[in-house]
Amino acid sequence: MPQLGCALVCGLACVFAGAVGVAPAANAAPASPDVIVVGTTQLLWSDVDAARTPTLWKLAGESALGSLSVKAADPVSCAADGWLTLGAGNRAKARDVSGKHCVASKLQVQPAGSGAVVAGFSDAYTKNAHRDDNTKLGALADALTGCVSAAGADAALGAADRQGRVAHYRDDVGAAAGEPAFLQQCPVTLIAATPSTIDGIVASVMANAPANAVLLIVGVAESGASKAHLHVALAHGDDFANDALVSASTRRPPFVQLVDVAPTILSLRGDRIPASMIGQPWRSSGRPSSGSTADEVEKLADLDVAAERQGGAIVPFWVTLVALMVASSAFAWWVARRRMKADDGASARPGPSDRLARNAALACAWCALLPAASFLAGIVSWWSSPKPLPVLALAVVVAATAATRLAVALEGWIWKRRPLGLAAAVGTITFVVIGLDLVTGAHLQIFTMAGYSPLVAGRFAGIGNVAFGVYAAGALLAATGIDPAARRADREAPAARPDSLWIRPGLLAACVGVIAVAIDGAPPWGSDVGGVLALVPAFGVLAFLLAGARVSWRKALAVALGTIAVIVLFALVDYARPPAHQTHLGRFVGDLLHGGAWSIVRRKALADVHLLVYSALTLLIPLLVIVAIWWVRRPPLLLRVAFSRVAVLRPALVALLVMSVVGAVLNDSGIVIPALAAVVVLPATMAVVVATTSPRVPAHPDGGVPEPPPSLLR
Repeated sequence: MPQLGCALVCGLACVFAGAVGVAPAANAAPASPDVIVVGTTQLLWSDVDAARTPTLWKLAGESALGSLSVKAADPVSCAADGWLTLGAGNRAKARDVSGKHCVASKLQVQPAGSGAVVAGFSDAYTKNAHRDDNTKLGALADALTGCVSAAGADAALGAADRQGRVAHYRDDVGAAAGEPAFLQQCPVTLIAATPSTIDGIVASVMANAPANAVLLIVGVAESGASKAHLHVALAHGDDFANDALVSASTRRPPFVQLVDVAPTILSLRGDRIPASMIGQPWRSSGRPSSGSTADEVEKLADLDVAAERQGGAIVPFWVTLVALMVASSAFAWWVARRRMKADDGASARPGPSDRLARNAALACAWCALLPAASFLAGIVSWWSSPKPLPVLALAVVVAATAATRLAVALEGWIWKRRPLGLAAAVGTITFVVIGLDLVTGAHLQIFTMAGYSPLVAGRFAGIGNVAFGVYAAGALLAATGIDPAARRADREAPAARPDSLWIRPGLLAACVGVIAVAIDGAPPWGSDVGGVLALVPAFGVLAFLLAGARVSWRKALAVALGTIAVIVLFALVDYARPPAHQTHLGRFVGDLLHGGAWSIVRRKALADVHLLVYSALTLLIPLLVIVAIWWVRRPPLLLRVAFSRVAVLRPALVALLVMSVVGAVLNDSGIVIPALAAVVVLPATMAVVVATTSPRVPAHPDGGVPEPPPSLLR
C-alpha cells in the first residue's frame, strides 16, 4: 500500500509539474475604461450580415467574437431572465413558473427623478436568493465603484441594485444612444435594443461613446416562445483583439456565457468580483482570426446549428441505445441458459450452436461500444447535413462496427479468446478513445450524444458526468483485463495465484488507475473533481481484490485518505495558475480561503437531489443499483458460473459498483453516472456470461453448481 500511494502521488506530480511551469503569465492590472453593454433578444450570428446589419458586420471584423450561452435559471431564457442574469452574474429567474413560453414580467420600471425604481424587485431578490444557485440580484450595481445607467426598461433590470434602484435611467433608447452626456454619465451603461433597431443603436453608440469605452454586444435571451440558441457575443475596445472570446468558466474558445458579462465589466473597471457571481471575465483567447469576416460569422452560426441539432438527437439516440442494450443482453442471457446443462450435470438436450453464442457475445460487445462510437461520430460534422439524424446513425454504426472488429482482434491477440477477453477489449477501447480525446483538447466531448451541450451550459471543457460514467466503466474493465489472471488461469482464485517475480497481482490495475485518475482529474484535461472522488476508491478496491486481499475498514480508510490527497494535489496545482486559467477546482480553493465555498457545495448537492426526483426514470436508478449490489452478493446461477470461471469478474463488478455509488453521491447531477456505466457494463458482462457456458464443459470445475462467493468486506 505505501508503494502504491507513493506511485500515485509521484505520478500525478510528474504529470502536472509542467502544467504549472507553462501557465501563461498573469495579466497586468486592468485599466478602467467606460463600459457600454448593448443587448437584445434573439440576436443570433445567422442574423448578422453586411446587408441587414452593416454596423455589426463592420464591428465583427474588428472585435473579439464569441458564441454566447444565455442559460439562466430555466431551460429557455426570456428577456427579463436574461437581464436579471446579466446584472447578477448568476443564473436568475423573473417568472414565478417554469416553461418554454416567455410571458410578460411582473417587474415594472417606474421613473424616479433622473433614475428609476423597479417595482417588485425586492420580492424577486428574495426568491432568487433562496434558489439553488443562491443568486444575488443587483450584484453588478452593488459591487461597482460608480453608478450604472440604463436605457430601456429591460436594461433597468440589469442595472438595478439589490433594492431595485437605477442610478440614471432613460426610457427612450434611441435618444439615449445618441446623447454623449448620457453615455458618459456613469462608468457603466446598459442599453436594451430590439432586434430590428440594434444595428442603428450600435451605430449611435459608436459615434457618441467616450474614446476609451469598451463596447459589449450580447444577445441576452430568446424572444417569445422559442427554443434555446447560442447568441452573439462581441467585445470591442481595450485589449479585445480580432480573435475568439473565451472565459475561465468555459475554457473553450469561442464559447462564453451571459453570467460572464457582469464579471467582465467589474474586471475592466478594476473592481472586485463578488463570490455570488459564478461567471468569469471574458478575454481574448489569443487565437487570431484566420479567415474573412464572412468565414468567422459562418463558423459561429454553425455552432448554433450544431447545438440545436444535438439537442434534437439526444433522446432518439439514447432510447435506441437502451433498447438495443436490453435486447442484446436478454438474448445473451437466453442463449446462456439454453447452453447450461439441466439435470444433475447431464445434458438434457443439445444447446444452440457455438456460433449462436458467439454472435450473442459479439452483439453485446457492439452495444457496449456504442457510447464510445458516439464520440468517434463527432469527427464527422453530422449536424451540417440536411439529414442529420440518419448521418449520425450511420456514423455511430460504422464506428461501433469498426471498434467491434478491433475488439475481436485484441481478444485473440492479448486474451487468447478467454471468456473475459471481449469485455476487457471493449473496456480498453472505450477508455483509450475518451482518454486520448481528453488529453488532446476534448474536441469530441461537445455536440456528441454522451458529451455536453453549450445550451445546457453545465460544462464546456473537460469531461462531464455522462461521459465520465462511460469512461470510468471502460477504465475499470481495462484494468481488470490487464491482470495476469484474465490472461492466464481463468478459474484460479486471486488469492491462490503465486506472485510473479516481476509483477504482483493488482499492481498493473493500480497503474491503469493512476493513468485514469490523472487524465480525469488534471485541470488541463478532464478537470473533474467528482470523478477523482469516485475513481480512486474504485481502483483501490479493485487492486486489493485482484491481489487476493480482503477490503478491511483500515484499508478503506487508507483509500479515502489517498483520495483526499489526490484532490488536494490537483487543487493546489490549479490554484497556483493565474486566475484567468484556473478551473472550478482552483476557484473553489479561492472560495474556501476567502469564503463562499459552502454555497457551491450546497448548490451541487441540491442539483443532485433535484435530478434524482426529476422523473420516475431517475428514481429507478438507485433501485437498479441496489439490485446490482444484491446480484453481486447473491448472484443467480449464470453469474455464479461466470464468477467461478472468471475469477476477476466479481472484483471488477464490485469496483464498478463502488465507482457508481460514490460518483452518484459526490457529484452534482451524479445520478446519471451509474446509469451510463450500466450501458457499458451490462452488455459487456453478458458477453462474459454467454462465453462461460457450454454444453460440453461443466458449469464448475467439480461438475456441480458453485456456491455464492463469501463477502468481500470484513
